[in-house]
Amino acid sequence: MDAPLVAIVILTCNQKQVTLDCLRSFEKCAYANKQIIVVDNGSNDGVEGEIHEKYPQVIVIRNETNLGAAGGRNSGIEYAKQHLEFQYIMFMDNDIVVQPEFLERLVGGLHSCTNPLVEIASPLLYQIGTDNLIDCAGGAELNFFTGSTQTRGHDETDKGQFNNEPFPKCVPTTVLMKRSALERAGGFDISFDPYGYEDLDMVLRANPGRNPYLFVYNAVVYHLGSKTGFSGYTAEYTRMKGQNMRRFFKRHSTSLQWLCFNLLLPFLSVKTIVRELKRGNVKAIFALAKGFLGVGK
Repeated sequence: MDAPLVAIVILTCNQKQVTLDCLRSFEKCAYANKQIIVVDNGSNDGVEGEIHEKYPQVIVIRNETNLGAAGGRNSGIEYAKQHLEFQYIMFMDNDIVVQPEFLERLVGGLHSCTNPLVEIASPLLYQIGTDNLIDCAGGAELNFFTGSTQTRGHDETDKGQFNNEPFPKCVPTTVLMKRSALERAGGFDISFDPYGYEDLDMVLRANPGRNPYLFVYNAVVYHLGSKTGFSGYTAEYTRMKGQNMRRFFKRHSTSLQWLCFNLLLPFLSVKTIVRELKRGNVKAIFALAKGFLGVGK
C-alpha cells in the first residue's frame, strides 16, 4: 500500500501539557506520511511557542479567540484544503495519547476494505491510566426515539468482545475519513458551538447514505476524557448541551422519531433533574429546560 497523506487536526484551548503529551506520543507513530495541524483556539498558556520549539514539523493555526469546537476544527480544515494534498483527514481530541501502529492500521483498514462505500473509520479508545478499560469501541450508539447517545463499550474491560464486529451500528466521533467524505459534509456546523454534538452531526452529514463505519479494534489510542472549556455541570453548559441535543436530533431523526423524542423528553430528563436537585443545582435544571425549548440565555 502506498502511504497517502493524512492530515490530523487537533484542537487545543489552554491545555498546554495535555496537548504536548499528545504530540509526544506521535514521535513513535509508525505512519510517516502525515501532517499534524494543531488549532490553538485562543489559548493564553503559551502552547503555540512551545509547539514551535519542540515540534517544528507541526503546523499551528492560531485563533485569537475561542471559536468553539466546530469553528476551531474548521480552521484546521481550511488550512489543509489550501495547503495540503491530503487523501485522508483525522479529527482527534488533544487529550489522546496514540500507540505507534494506530494510524497505519486505520489507514490500512480503510484501504483494504472491500466495500467502496466505507469511507470513515474509528480506532479503539482505552481510558488513560488503564491497560484495557474501554473508553469507546467504535462510537456512539444512537437511539433517535429516546435521544440516547450511549458510548459503545464504555467502562467495559476489553476481553476481545468487539474484535469480530468491524461494522458496528454506531456513529464514531474520533474518526479517520477519506477526503471525499469530508467534502460531502463541508466541515463542522458552527451552530453547535461552543461544544456538543458537532462531531456526530458532521459524521452523519459526511455519510448521508448511512453506509457502514469501519471499527479497527487493533488501532489503539488512550483518551483522558476531559471537558475542555467547561467546569462542572454549570447552568450555561447544561443549556448549551440541551439546545444542541435538540438541534441534533431534530436534524437527523424521522418525523416519527422526532415526535417520540419530544413526547418522552419529560420522562427522559427525570434522572438529570433528580441528580442536580440533590446537588442543589437548580439553575442547571432551568437551563436544561431552556436549552430543550430553544430559549436564549
